[in-house]
Amino acid sequence: TGPEPAFTLGQRFTAVDVVKRELDRGASMGFLDARAPSDYVAGHVAGAADVPFYQARDYLFALPKDRWLVCYCGCPHAESGRLHDALAAAGFTKITILDEGVNVWAERGYPIRKGPSP
Repeated sequence: TGPEPAFTLGQRFTAVDVVKRELDRGASMGFLDARAPSDYVAGHVAGAADVPFYQARDYLFALPKDRWLVCYCGCPHAESGRLHDALAAAGFTKITILDEGVNVWAERGYPIRKGPSP
């Protein structure tokens, strides 16, 4: 319900600190964890949806095309890059990759949740 984040359309990567700043500002965005479900359960960005990159097509119908989606993994670009590319191929434009990945997000003390719930 918040404002659009100040992300740039077509910019593949967005820095962790920029994403967190926009989140703190109340910007409306969704987080997509591109890793395997077991990694998601072990720890994910609080509020993120579990969307494994290898099953992206199974989730496309449920994802909003009119809202910014931030893909991430721990690599930090391999799995999230594949999810990003699947979304782009399906016509999503408001997509970006959390540049440094979930491990840097956690190292900075940003919100992480464990378990199967977002």
